[in-house]
Amino acid sequence: MTIQLLENIIAISEEKSLTKAADRLLITQPALSRQLKKLEKELDTRLFKREQNEMILTDAGKVYVNGARSILSTYEDALSKIEKLRTSGRKRIT
Repeated sequence: MTIQLLENIIAISEEKSLTKAADRLLITQPALSRQLKKLEKELDTRLFKREQNEMILTDAGKVYVNGARSILSTYEDALSKIEKLRTSGRKRIT
């Protein structure tokens, strides 16, 4: 799992379309589709239902996306604290 994969799955959930998510992420739709299929195979569960040209989160997908958002929030918070530490000249986070 990578930060990029988490962002990609979140984009699919928000756009409700592989094509729109791929356009937003500046990657090809087949590449994004392969990432999703690989992840679903690894998890042994479907994260999305394909319904009438829309990608709808399954219950497992909702759990995954909520977790992904939490991880990204923690990651971004850590980066922010590191940047503040770096620019303040301090050597320790308190």
